[in-house]
Amino acid sequence: MKVGDSIYTPRFCTVRIAAIFDNEMEARTAGFCEPTYYKGDYIILGKSLDMYHMEFAAVSRSVTHE
Repeated sequence: MKVGDSIYTPRFCTVRIAAIFDNEMEARTAGFCEPTYYKGDYIILGKSLDMYHMEFAAVSRSVTHE
């Protein structure tokens, strides 16, 4: 997965990845904490920018608990 990829998630439908993080703690520290319930090799988290816009980030599941 890379920045700019479009991914289908159960909660938000198709989202565009704005950032890739090495671990989930870094993503959550940057404000990406909304779950998308994506089932795959990555955890996809969302962050509200304002009332109508969000950004999404990906974290590889293989490095989530480091």
